[in-house]
Amino acid sequence: MNLLLIDAKEITSGVCTLTDVRAEHLKKFLHATPGSTFRLGIVDGQQGIGTVLTVTEESVSFSVSCDEPSIAPWYDLILALPRPRSLRRILFQSAAMGVRKIFIVGAKKVEKSYFSMHLLREEEYRPVLLEGMMQGKSTQMPIIEIVPRLRDLWALLPEEDTLRFIANPAKENKTFTQTNGFPLIAIGPDGGWTEEENQAFANAGFLPFTLGPRPLRTDTAAIALPAVIQDRLSFRG
Repeated sequence: MNLLLIDAKEITSGVCTLTDVRAEHLKKFLHATPGSTFRLGIVDGQQGIGTVLTVTEESVSFSVSCDEPSIAPWYDLILALPRPRSLRRILFQSAAMGVRKIFIVGAKKVEKSYFSMHLLREEEYRPVLLEGMMQGKSTQMPIIEIVPRLRDLWALLPEEDTLRFIANPAKENKTFTQTNGFPLIAIGPDGGWTEEENQAFANAGFLPFTLGPRPLRTDTAAIALPAVIQDRLSFRG
């Protein structure tokens, strides 16, 4: 992890004591000893420095000094619900890349049974997001919206002036100019969006965006497309 994350409720009088895998990471990989320091962040707060106070077999205690802004998220994602293994990878990578909100949606080619998977429970997906945040040095927890019916999505989308993209194979991309809002990127299921779904996105102002003529898997497109758009926008978060 590049940034150890803690919750504000874990801090008492400026000191935090950990007994879980984070303590093991501090001891095993950062070789924590009294007086040593490491990069630290507070979930949905600022980041700064932790200074180790005590180390035991069971715990690590450290003082907390967080007064630096975190790297801000920069995009939103619409994701047709994939298989659990792919979803886990996408959640981790998206949190590391700076996603602000993920709308997990149903589609014609999404198995309805997927919406009963354990990974859609907050207690299951939150640790995956935290791991990605620590990789990407972010403190802001992404917001997850679960929308089993695609037709219910449109009323949930932000009204701010923003670029909207939908992933589709094509020969080339249309030109676009940067706006002030968070770019909104829609990634379909492995089988792609249907014609009807593509039309619904077009009606909602989404521009087709391609990475080339080859169809990509969902977990590949969900990483590659934001990276390319970020580069095109000359935006670094």
